[in-house]
Amino acid sequence: MKILIIMLLVLSNFAFAEGDAHKHHKMSKYHGKKMEMKGHKHGVQNKSFDKVLVKYESLHKAFFDNNASNIKANAKAVLDEIEAIKDEKIVKTLTYTKKKLTEISVSDDIKASQEAMNTVSQGLLVVLEKHAPNKSYARYYCPMVKKYWIQNISESEKVMNPYASDSMPHCGAKK
Repeated sequence: MKILIIMLLVLSNFAFAEGDAHKHHKMSKYHGKKMEMKGHKHGVQNKSFDKVLVKYESLHKAFFDNNASNIKANAKAVLDEIEAIKDEKIVKTLTYTKKKLTEISVSDDIKASQEAMNTVSQGLLVVLEKHAPNKSYARYYCPMVKKYWIQNISESEKVMNPYASDSMPHCGAKK
């Protein structure tokens, strides 16, 4: 009878763990010992998305420089790189981002483009953090303008705020 109860407890423990989508992130107790189960990365580095990030760097610089023609050209270049991505999860995640990049690529209004750039940055951040990690890039946020962007931290960790480069070029922090 004791063996049956122990077996049911062990099986119920495994059944409970099976129900969790990320069961391998949990710690399991087995005979009083803790056994760490191997975790996984959420996504793997994606060479196509890495190309998007490189183009995004140029777009970021164009915003920092307040250069409307470069903003438009670089928004188109980022859009073109996104169009080349084959990963369905990434493509689906970036649907709205592509719309905002299109808006930037035809707009002469830098303020409106900055609002769209914030949305673009957030879409790319979702992919960067969940689907295609790259340790060379990090999320930045400026509380004064309440906007996000991505910077290549392998190049420099100095804050380069693309939204307030005239008034607060170094306002913000890596998040």
